[in-house]
Parts: sequence; structure tokens; C-alpha cells
Amino acid sequence: MGLFGRRAQQLTKPAWEVTNNLREAESRYVEILRREISNLIVEFDPELMVRSYQKAWTWEQETALNPDRLRADEAALVAKLPMFEDFDLIGTRHFVPYPEGRRSLTDDDLVERYLELSRMLVFMRNRLQPDVARRRPLHDEREHKLLLDTMGRLKDRHFRNRIAEAWQLCYAYRQGFDAGKGDPFAATRETFADAEVEVFSLPFNLTPDIETGIVFKKTDEYGVYAYFVHDDGRKSESYYRTDQQFARRDRV
Repeated sequence: MGLFGRRAQQLTKPAWEVTNNLREAESRYVEILRREISNLIVEFDPELMVRSYQKAWTWEQETALNPDRLRADEAALVAKLPMFEDFDLIGTRHFVPYPEGRRSLTDDDLVERYLELSRMLVFMRNRLQPDVARRRPLHDEREHKLLLDTMGRLKDRHFRNRIAEAWQLCYAYRQGFDAGKGDPFAATRETFADAEVEVFSLPFNLTPDIETGIVFKKTDEYGVYAYFVHDDGRKSESYYRTDQQFARRDRV
């Protein structure tokens, strides 16, 4: 059956089925917009994403058993954003990168729209499943745990990249500073510091790894870059989050 044949078949469907399909399409559109906003929040601040989700979840828990508040909150949101297209905060062409569309938006703008999209999804579920006892919540413990795990891995990956960048910056500085110099400049290979980061060699510990300590001054965070050269010349690298005393090792 061709495209026009399928279209004609759809037109003969019962009105209730067409209505259900339209509702599902609207719900999926809102969910995609929420995913879009979430990705922009996550890209710049994973912790803000966690706080935003928890705020949306708290609102749903507080209003789930209060029909009057649900109706009042829905009426207020519809008055502010009467058309589904009004929820599209980015509003750019499909080929424009998200970071470009975000330039004119603040974190507060993104969080506010994320919360509004979350509420609209709750309202739409409420209309489809008016029985509160049987309604599946939008937010729950299982998804919250998945959120925390995902954001934890993302923060570890970001921190690992920052450690690698700090080490590369230090290495480039040492190579340039020591080029053509003799032993009097050997001490420069021990410490590097600028306004944002400090890198220095750590004393040998119980492991065979050669470790470098890294202090991120602006965020008051501490990392360790470690490597070990095997007999066959292979180099193993490890990255850790640590404390101010450089005693702890949490692999990232």
C-alpha cells in the first residue's frame, strides 16, 4: 500500500483512535522538547540537572493527590503557553547546534522551561489516566537513581578530561621552558602553577605508579594523574579524584 493509500485508510479510522494518536503525538513532542532542554542543562552543569529533576519530582508528589491544585496549575501554565509550539525555547533551525541556540538563554531560563515541560507531561497523563491510584508517575525512584548514576559518570568523565588537560598544559610548559636548558632548571620540572591550576610531583607511595598532583584553584578540587611504564614499553594511565591531603584515590 502506497503513502496515499495509507493516508486514506487513516482517515477512515474511528474518531477516538485519531484523537488518541493526536494525544500521543503531542505527548511525544513535549517529551522531546524536555529532552532537548535537559541535554543543554546537563552539558553545562550536571548538578543543576539533578536539582531540576528533584524539584519537578517534588512538585508532582505534592500535587498528585490534589485535583484542585492540578487544575489551577494547569490553567496557569496554559495561560502562559497556550500553544504547544510556545514550549520550544530554542526555536532555531534544525541544523543549528544547540549551544548556538543557548547563547541568549540563562540557566534559570532552561530550568524554568524544563519544569514547565515536566508539568505539562504530568497534566497530559492526568487527562489520559484520571484514576490517581492507577496513574504511573512521571518521576520515580528508579529514574532518579538512573539520573544520579548517569550524572556521576558524566562528572567523572569531565573531571578526568580536566586532569588530562592540566597535565598536558604542564607538560607543554615544561618542554618549552626547559628547551635547551641544563641542570640549573631541573626544578622547573617539579611544579607548574597559574591562576587556575597547580601541578606538582607527588612523593612515591606504596604503588609503582609515578603520580602527579593537580589542584584546581577556582573550584577547590584535587586530582591525581598516575602512570606506569611496563617492561615492554607500554604506558598505563590512571586518573583519580582525591582530597586536599592527596590521601584518597577515587578512580574517574
